Amino acid sequence: MRALIFDGAAARLEMSHPAPVAAAGEAVIRLAKAAISRTDLELCKGMLGFKGVLGHEFVGIVESVNGQHSPNLVGKRVVGSPISACGKCDMCLAGLSGHCRHRTIMGVHKRGGCLAERFTLPVRNLIAVPDSVDNDHAVFAAELSAAMQAAGQLTIVGKPYITVLGDGSLGLLMAQVMGKLNASVRLVGRHAEKLAVCEKWGIKHRHIDDVGRRSDQDVVVDCTGTPEGLELAMQLVRPRGKIVLKSMYADVVGNSTSRKVEKSREAASASEAITNRSLLDLTPIVLNELEVIGSHGGSVSEALSLLARREIDVVSLISKRMSLSDGPALLKAAAQPEVIKVLVDG
Repeated sequence: MRALIFDGAAARLEMSHPAPVAAAGEAVIRLAKAAISRTDLELCKGMLGFKGVLGHEFVGIVESVNGQHSPNLVGKRVVGSPISACGKCDMCLAGLSGHCRHRTIMGVHKRGGCLAERFTLPVRNLIAVPDSVDNDHAVFAAELSAAMQAAGQLTIVGKPYITVLGDGSLGLLMAQVMGKLNASVRLVGRHAEKLAVCEKWGIKHRHIDDVGRRSDQDVVVDCTGTPEGLELAMQLVRPRGKIVLKSMYADVVGNSTSRKVEKSREAASASEAITNRSLLDLTPIVLNELEVIGSHGGSVSEALSLLARREIDVVSLISKRMSLSDGPALLKAAAQPEVIKVLVDG
């Protein structure tokens, strides 16, 4: 079986990866279409120490189910939540299964991903795709759910000013979702060709170099996943405003590069450490009494419903179409600055 894996040192296409075996309550799914995410790229830099099959954004066909489940999904197209919960811990029993003490995250944490000919997920994670939704739309359900989660965590009062930082696929989806709120929304990024997509949606957009740092935004949603993004967010948001963090900070937390940097910091002089750009000054959070909100995951089912109503434009985000057989070239293509989203045929 073909599978795109990260072995801790490099990504490679395995041609004889072991076929998955479904545990009780799980389904074996055949890949129809997947998408490369920024998370996939960061995992290959060492984030979270992940090793295994990459990928968590997919549309697939259920081939078999281990156990009796209703409704019967065998033979149907599905998307699914990448987060699997135990259903028994205190978080699950409190209705917070997304924060399960024993959770796994497909292609990210303790569970293999979808960039393989076949993979498994619990049946309860799966949602049947309506015939009216094609694969090109459905494959965005997981990422769109993350954008919708952030919107759901905000209480909108009046008509607030909202800035979305980052012009990748998540930032562009976020701008569309936030644009449906009673708010003045703009997208800030670095790539003119990506920002131009906002014109067809009627969403304001600015290059990062053209944005003033006047601390006048009510909400800043950071989709950059960089220390520089958070630093800019703290400069843009007003006192007692909100910063929503949508990306994990791979250059700061949880990867081998960070650990190497940390060791070098310990050896550096105090003055060198102070001038190191990767050290974030979080003083503005205290002085300006900022509210920082972490946001992760979301309802894939609700995202699929939004896609079915064609309320979100995802076709404009598709930059390249490739095949699973392209292997590591998929990641190389997705890392190009002009590329928004790479779709992968199984």
